[in-house]
Amino acid sequence: MTKNDSSHKIFVKIPFGFGTYRLKILRSQKWGAIDLMILISLLEGPKTSQQISTESSLPKQLIIEILIPLMKAGWVEIVNSDNQFLFTLTERGVAVADGEDLPPNQDPMSVVRSFLIDPLTEECYRFEKKKRKQNYLIYKRPKANSLAKQYGNYCIELKVLNPKFSPKISEILNCLPNENEEVVGIEDEYIKENFSNSLRFMLACVDSENRVTGVPDISTTLKDAIIEAAIKQRKQLLEAPLLASTSKSKAVAFEVTAKERAFQERKVDPQMIKVISGGDDHHQHIIECITNAHSRLIIHSTFINPSTIELFIEYLLACARKRVKIDILWGQTEPDETIKLQQYNQIIVAIEKFQQRINSEGLSTQINIHSTPTGSHSKFIICDDKYGFWSVTIGSCNWLSSGFNRFEASVKVTDTSFVADCLNITSELATGSLGVSNMLSRDLAIEASRLSKVIDNDHNKISNAVSVQLLTSREHHALIKQASDRVSDSFFICSHRFSFAADRPILTPLISAKKDNPNLSIKVAYGRTSGTMKNRDVRLLNKDLEKIGFDIIKADDPQIHAKFVVWDTKNLIISSLNWLSSSSKGHDFSELGVYLHGSSFGDEILNSFNAIYD
Repeated sequence: MTKNDSSHKIFVKIPFGFGTYRLKILRSQKWGAIDLMILISLLEGPKTSQQISTESSLPKQLIIEILIPLMKAGWVEIVNSDNQFLFTLTERGVAVADGEDLPPNQDPMSVVRSFLIDPLTEECYRFEKKKRKQNYLIYKRPKANSLAKQYGNYCIELKVLNPKFSPKISEILNCLPNENEEVVGIEDEYIKENFSNSLRFMLACVDSENRVTGVPDISTTLKDAIIEAAIKQRKQLLEAPLLASTSKSKAVAFEVTAKERAFQERKVDPQMIKVISGGDDHHQHIIECITNAHSRLIIHSTFINPSTIELFIEYLLACARKRVKIDILWGQTEPDETIKLQQYNQIIVAIEKFQQRINSEGLSTQINIHSTPTGSHSKFIICDDKYGFWSVTIGSCNWLSSGFNRFEASVKVTDTSFVADCLNITSELATGSLGVSNMLSRDLAIEASRLSKVIDNDHNKISNAVSVQLLTSREHHALIKQASDRVSDSFFICSHRFSFAADRPILTPLISAKKDNPNLSIKVAYGRTSGTMKNRDVRLLNKDLEKIGFDIIKADDPQIHAKFVVWDTKNLIISSLNWLSSSSKGHDFSELGVYLHGSSFGDEILNSFNAIYD
């Protein structure tokens, strides 16, 4: 291979997910002070463009250019009087001229927008087929293969293992509108969830200095993989010069594995975080959430108990009368056992009766108790208040089936970005076990997209900020393993249930940590045994654990239902996962937790626990 050949451009074939949505877009006109000034001047009566020009000291041509958009908005019209063309306000124009600002005044438009999905990061890029200045092209598989063949051994395929083609709907919505547009709806017929079935390909060009062209503004992760693939192919051509002269060799590929995505760590003011413990505090908290909700309230409870709903139905009705939109979701799926199935069907009937009662109050559009279960064991409340602050409360409490007589643990986080993450999760849960998009799932995705664009207080200026991270199911046990490797002083784990499932993912790394650090304090609290584990089994296990220095607490008076972990006091996880009995396998959102790092929230919940169980 010659020196000239070694600097030859390398082409890398990359797969992208591809989708198309038909959206309802509200396109806002950016009105200015001059627009409002002209409307106010017309409150005095009809005027010619020359009169307006003279009064405002602005050129006549500029006045006409300003008046045209105002006419298109329906606020100004032309009338003929004494052979003069006069501009006058319409009724709508009179109404808006009295305000401090001019509102966007268009009806939503139906538009079709296409997008591409990064196979490594799931980032989304808008694709416009007719955009002249677009610096990349996409191809279907046959065309991409044909082009790759033409480039011969100067082309290599990026083969992505476990590609990611399921982005959050809100991430898709964030990339599709223009700067002056807002997505207000998604039309049914264009919803397509499995984007891996409609792949498109790009041919990225990598020059001798590893500059990449022919692709959009892609993620650093994908760009690095493209460069690595090109470097590999250059090296191969240098080692086997004959390959450079033939295009008949076997196609080569560079394998790269897509990483699992995690929710971004948020920096939050400690004053915006509240740890809730105990049954009474949880009972009071749900009442406060319902009473103070301003425009939106979402409650997700694993189980529903009609008697518990009866406790709150009047609060819910009063909340709905204030025009708050309320959605109640639950996770319990249809059981196989006959006795449990009868109980399940009774709950379905009770839900229907509650909905009929709601409808009879004329509040059918305000409160919806969704009968289709989500299949999730998570428990949370999302709401906003009259000051515009959004919050989410996540933890162990089954808000709509609890008797509020057990020890619970939850955490309330008031942070717009964090709530947007939770709305994305709720959007997916709302699709049910079949994953079918519906009005609620799309509505929540649009709300999540809107909130993700809202900038909270400047978190960088918070000197004592707490790191807050949303944990999906699969992340729970991995974080415990990480914690057991790093813990230095103390570790406390609290679980409602205890079973043999706790042996490997939880106890094994803790036993190893205790052997490495004999001075490490490890306490394990549980409420009851579960599965095939009997009381005698747990007694034997407890003896073995106590021999190596574990402190075991059976917390059953009152019964403990909380699920939390504290290590070295500064680290706290509050979750819906039964740490000592449940698997973290299943879909990502079957369990939800919150990891707090910083401040004294760990000590706070331990003090609450010790006050009852010491």
